[in-house]
Amino acid sequence: MPSNKNLHAILDAAQHAAVPESFSYEFLRDLGFTSSNDRSIIKVLKYLGMLDASGRPQKSYRDFVDHTKTKSVLAQRLKAAYDDLYLSHKKAHEKSVEELKGWFRSKTGKGDAVAYKMAATFKGLASYADFTKEPKEAPTHPGAKPESGHGGESPPPPGSNGDDGGGGFGGTVGLVYRLEIHLPDTQNIETYRAIFKAMKEELG
Repeated sequence: MPSNKNLHAILDAAQHAAVPESFSYEFLRDLGFTSSNDRSIIKVLKYLGMLDASGRPQKSYRDFVDHTKTKSVLAQRLKAAYDDLYLSHKKAHEKSVEELKGWFRSKTGKGDAVAYKMAATFKGLASYADFTKEPKEAPTHPGAKPESGHGGESPPPPGSNGDDGGGGFGGTVGLVYRLEIHLPDTQNIETYRAIFKAMKEELG
């Protein structure tokens, strides 16, 4: 987030409000937060897997607003969404912002200012969470389902962009190409060899 000034206040307010059909800018305004800097909380909650891509609250969001689970659910979601960070540092939430900044810079290739904001966002969330009594159920590992957080190939963590619109997490977009080949039904091996030879020449 560009600024963590209202981060804890927003999380507090969300707990005391009814679960919305969609966690939108309008809902955020209804909670009393109108600054453009506050909008990035939507991106953060999506990254944590608490909202789906369209902003609809997921089960983990509903668990989060249960006051008996709030802080432990957030700890669980942080470990799932920032799994690569926790692979490098088992107790990443105990690191200082300055200590975390280097990791985020190396991970994303961003400059000091952006890496610092990413680290500060993580640390702000971690300071709200309780890692001593996480829920017994195993955290959902990032994947393709809505509850899975940031998805299979993780984008840079949120922290640099104040809007939830274009620009995503402020990182580069990784593309994966998959080729499907429909081979002719033939017993002639030379036909297959010719096809693969032509493909090799085209693809370099």
